[in-house]
Amino acid sequence: MWTLHTANAEHWVSLATVASFKRMRDFSSFGLEWLATALQSSKELEVDSEGKNVRRRHEIKEPKGQFERSIYAVSAVSTFRYD
Repeated sequence: MWTLHTANAEHWVSLATVASFKRMRDFSSFGLEWLATALQSSKELEVDSEGKNVRRRHEIKEPKGQFERSIYAVSAVSTFRYD
């Protein structure tokens, strides 16, 4: 999603692209005009004047790399010997 968000300088994403997401396919029978109208009431998203693109109202931070947000547990092997 980040790559879609940063594809253009103003961060617009096509409503057709959003409608193609798996969770949005259930609403595809209503059409893109319905989707644009539904998203216009959002406090987090804004729809352009033509009703063809959507973007966040507030800028988001770039996600960290997969290794920066992962935690790895390593078990320590004891070198102590019982004699």
